[in-house]
Amino acid sequence: MDHIEGEFKGAENFKIFYQAWIPEKSKAVIQIVHGFAEHSGRYMNVVNQLTPLGYVIYANDHRGHGKSDGKRNYVDTFDQFIEDEKILYDLIKNKHPNLPIFMLGHSMGSMIALVFTNNYESLLRGLILSGTGTGAGESTSKTLKLIVKLLAKITPKKYINPGLKADKLSHDSEVVQAYENDPLVNADKITIRLGWELMKYFETYDSITSTLKLPLLVQCGGEDSLIKGSEEVLRNTFNMEDKTILIYDGLYHEVYNETKKERENVLNDLSNWLDKHI
Repeated sequence: MDHIEGEFKGAENFKIFYQAWIPEKSKAVIQIVHGFAEHSGRYMNVVNQLTPLGYVIYANDHRGHGKSDGKRNYVDTFDQFIEDEKILYDLIKNKHPNLPIFMLGHSMGSMIALVFTNNYESLLRGLILSGTGTGAGESTSKTLKLIVKLLAKITPKKYINPGLKADKLSHDSEVVQAYENDPLVNADKITIRLGWELMKYFETYDSITSTLKLPLLVQCGGEDSLIKGSEEVLRNTFNMEDKTILIYDGLYHEVYNETKKERENVLNDLSNWLDKHI
């Protein structure tokens, strides 16, 4: 397997870092879209599961995240995330013109992936969402939402603490500790503008998901408190014929980073679904 790192010019000419893991024999590509405040390097469990099976993995660091340019956890508009992902998609298609491409979005990345798919559905073989839902989780109070709405136009680059609890990501203490000590993770602050952009797109969740037709896999933790979206809501939101909704009892937000036994089950479900949709 080859591991490559590079960068491309995203929207507004921002330098966007990306990396890829390419097996000797390839049958499809997975474009990973990471979540808020983290980066592409946190998906090694997915990489290690899928690359031996012939899946090429590409992932970028969002603007304002990881090794990419930009003010930390800031975006002018949510559409800039979509533009960056489209540029990476085109890069992938140029390098692997004969391989089908799936998109995997986690948490905030699931919303980016949903909007991308809404715009470019015909380009993808299938869509995978983890840690997804219809709204911000328990840590986002009504007061915080009101503050974000009022300040979005006045002080868009001002930071507030979103109140994310790392111990609600996974039951694996090593994952939690690594997250807390990762210099590329900035989970203790979010800009007003990014918070407002996320809130606006959560309001469009139903209108986007109800129109999609491509094959879908959803993998969520049954005890995920960082994002809202119950099994019933997810089942009633998506209307495509080929959909698989998996809610894992007892798991937290990062189902691919749970304890070894639990994540093996989740990752096997992921690879089995992909194999059926090549």
